[in-house]
Amino acid sequence: MLIIRNPSHHFFKPGLALTIGNFDGVHLGHQKIIHELKSSAAEKGLASAIMTFEPHPVSFLKPNQARDFRITSLAQKLKIFQQHQINRIILMRFDRKIAAMSAQDFIAEVLIKSLNVKHLSIGYDFTFGKNRQGNFKLLEQAAQQFDFELKEISAHKELEQICSSSLIRKFISEGKIIEANKFLGDNFKVCGLVNEGRKLGRQLGFPTANLSAHLQMIKPKFGVYRTRTFIASINQEFPSITNFGIKPTINHNSAPIFETHIPGFNGNIYGKKIEVKFLDFIREEKKFSSLEELKKQIAEDLLHIF
Repeated sequence: MLIIRNPSHHFFKPGLALTIGNFDGVHLGHQKIIHELKSSAAEKGLASAIMTFEPHPVSFLKPNQARDFRITSLAQKLKIFQQHQINRIILMRFDRKIAAMSAQDFIAEVLIKSLNVKHLSIGYDFTFGKNRQGNFKLLEQAAQQFDFELKEISAHKELEQICSSSLIRKFISEGKIIEANKFLGDNFKVCGLVNEGRKLGRQLGFPTANLSAHLQMIKPKFGVYRTRTFIASINQEFPSITNFGIKPTINHNSAPIFETHIPGFNGNIYGKKIEVKFLDFIREEKKFSSLEELKKQIAEDLLHIF
């Protein structure tokens, strides 16, 4: 998979089969578009390509709404694209220039002049260009003018609801992990480098691997979750439980944190990368009257993972 950060420096022969979008979460609706894109690319002998934007346009256009927003980081998104065997990723920097570009100029300058698009697959709700003036009708006209094939992909539904990133964010923030995972077609994940904290979990008999909560990433409801944790340095995955919250029983810092306990694992993974997959919600976070009561509850929580 080739990642292209400046498409103006490229011209693709014999052309590209392209789709465009933010693809936050790369959920089942996105996967439907990707599947159709790959099929069309193979049929026409073209390279498959996804154009996505970084930073997420919300961060640029509505910065006050960008906190607790993204389902997937750029690294997570690129990893999923690679798993789907996409040939090219056009990574467009969303900046003032792109935000001000008219839909007509975007088609002519980016899609045709820079990328030589021969097939374009778009989602049913796709809009683009300054003030979102570009839509399917405009693309239909452009397809005739510039001689490329255009396909509009219908919505994907699960549980009689349209699959969307906004709905998945709602599920995650409400602790409805099973529903979120169903729409994602995968597990909701958080990843990062393990922080060396105050080691209070170890003192309680339940050592934890702690991850900071990144500002722009969506946060699950405070509580305890059944999870699985992948440790990259040893290439192994383990059943685990994860608390996300502010540790009200012993807290001395109000910043929310992910604390993951892996039963039976005693390796030193401070500074190592882990990926925590969320499987189900166990209970809400609560303040206990004593550390003994907390320890008893953690022991009961662990029964949910075996």
